[in-house]
Amino acid sequence: MYLLSVNDQQILLECGLFQGRREETIERNRSFSFDPSKLSAVVLSHAHIDHCGNLPNLVRQGFSGNIYSTFATRDLAAIMLADSAHIQQYDAKFVSRKRAKKGLDPVLPLYSIKDAERAVSQFVAVNYQRPMPIAPGVTLSFADAGHILGSAQVILDVVEGGRRFRYLFSGDIGRGDHEILRDPEPVSDVDFLQIESTYGNRQHADKTFAKDELQSVIQETLGKNGKVIIPAFSVGRTQMIVYTLHQLSLEGALPKVPIFVDSPLSVNATEVFRLHPECFNQDIYDFLHEKANPFGMENLTYIRHL
Repeated sequence: MYLLSVNDQQILLECGLFQGRREETIERNRSFSFDPSKLSAVVLSHAHIDHCGNLPNLVRQGFSGNIYSTFATRDLAAIMLADSAHIQQYDAKFVSRKRAKKGLDPVLPLYSIKDAERAVSQFVAVNYQRPMPIAPGVTLSFADAGHILGSAQVILDVVEGGRRFRYLFSGDIGRGDHEILRDPEPVSDVDFLQIESTYGNRQHADKTFAKDELQSVIQETLGKNGKVIIPAFSVGRTQMIVYTLHQLSLEGALPKVPIFVDSPLSVNATEVFRLHPECFNQDIYDFLHEKANPFGMENLTYIRHL
């Protein structure tokens, strides 16, 4: 998270959960180095937990202002924060049981489901490229970041002390040529640039033959009467795989075997994807209008509850 001071106002960019060892995680996530009640606004680039996951705690500790995001980010954050709150409460119960055996006091969850709901109620959704004043002398705009559904680069046009300048926070930037999302938008006339090292120094594999490789693995496994199990992140990866399987099925490259998406969070995330075709690239948008729902097939079953 990043705290900006502009015109005697405090604006927070992102409010994510630090993820690591339990003791260090609890310590770093529970406390803030500033007073949440003094914040004028929060701006969120996207709904991954390392960017939005500590918002309920921020609200719990006194923040009552607006949380600005795109519409898709708001909807994804709603399910992500609810899921995170459930995990926080479960984890606290687990740790408390272990502490009880040692005669130690129980621990409290970082935040509750009600805290998550309160945080979501403070969201103000803004379309891409629609300027929105968020504080005296500060106007917010979002540009597509192409990272996950609803992800955005944060543009702040500022008037302060008689001067004007544009501040750009990149958020996490996508690689481009995404199966579902549009490419990141270029942003011009930037005076101050803050860039997230989304993938660090990682060298990505060439995606050119990924679809063919997936087809080959599935065909080989089915040929041996086997089952294919694909672990995938709930937001983004699951939808990419389902869309690819749908394409392969329509091309006749795969038989109509049963396909299951067995994850409540993945199911909920896919519903959010269906609500936001405005984030789709032209290829999947055409697929949606000319062929079928990219995330639905006759042989596909979504499992919402255990």
